[in-house]
Amino acid sequence: MFWYSLYFYCLYKIHTEDQSILRTLYNTKLQHYGDEVERFTNNMFILYAIWKVPFDLSGSTVDMQVIVDIDRALKAFGEDAYCSRHWRLVSIVCLAQIFISVTRIFSVWMSLLTLGSKMPIEKVFQMVFTDSIVFIIMTQYCSYLLILRRRYRILNKVLNSVKRNNVTEFSVIGFKDQRFADKPFLVQEKHVSKKITACAKIYSMLYKATETANEKFGFVILLTMMMTLLQIILYLYYFMEATASGLFHDFQNYLDFLIYVFWQIGYALSIIYVCVYFSDATVKEARVTPHVAHEIINSGVDSTVTSEAVHLSLQILHQIPTFTAHGLFKLDCMMLLEGARSVTTFLVILLQFVTDKHSN
Repeated sequence: MFWYSLYFYCLYKIHTEDQSILRTLYNTKLQHYGDEVERFTNNMFILYAIWKVPFDLSGSTVDMQVIVDIDRALKAFGEDAYCSRHWRLVSIVCLAQIFISVTRIFSVWMSLLTLGSKMPIEKVFQMVFTDSIVFIIMTQYCSYLLILRRRYRILNKVLNSVKRNNVTEFSVIGFKDQRFADKPFLVQEKHVSKKITACAKIYSMLYKATETANEKFGFVILLTMMMTLLQIILYLYYFMEATASGLFHDFQNYLDFLIYVFWQIGYALSIIYVCVYFSDATVKEARVTPHVAHEIINSGVDSTVTSEAVHLSLQILHQIPTFTAHGLFKLDCMMLLEGARSVTTFLVILLQFVTDKHSN
């Protein structure tokens, strides 16, 4: 409540005093309209994040209960997820957020220092706060996907052990008694069949966890993508306009302008790329499972084992994990291409609109 109250106080000060860092560095043809569009988008995002981050993302336990149930099922195979090993990653994430915020403030301060302008504290806080909220959302989303990817990897490891015929602990029973000398592998095959059935149940639980991730993060990921794409379009336009107007003749001012603009573009691109990378990596790990199941089917094992592997293959066919932004588009590498097309299209429209307005 303290940070949100401080944010809206700064927002009030920004609006009444018309604070702008960009127009201090370069007087764009968009004038204050570009700042207003960016401010409106960020405020809508923050208004939703006021409820989403503390109460739904951090306050919900439904999604983690699904992970706990999966870990319990994996322990039946002697596999442990070792959640405590992620403490180093948590430390790195915390340090990364501090580093990003400090770097952001320092870059703005250095850019305005050469111009002799006073740094608008409220505007800087608004930018850093918005970046931090986006970072927290992306961190929680990617952490959840990292957990899922590791569970898919453990499941594939168990299925690979079946494929390599490593499950032989029960076959020795038949050799201790001559009455079962002709049936040692029947016991083994029955055990392998149960193991594949258990893997199918775990795969279904992992698919449920995937759907839970889409329900929990889908809309906030959509808002984040829209906001970051808008920032990329605006700041690329600012860069093209300033370069075309000859700002580079004033090298120091142009350098300060580039630091401010490309920091914003780079951060937005990083958010999109990290989100897509973890989504795509998790799906790739899940796609290994059907390949292993088909190798078990084609390995010439007993018909009972083959039947269970076929059932698993059919189940996977109907439970294909995908991560989407509220169901509107998939979070995969193709999204990067579509995003580049959208940015190019809107840039052309924006440049034509401003050029026609200026010529008139």
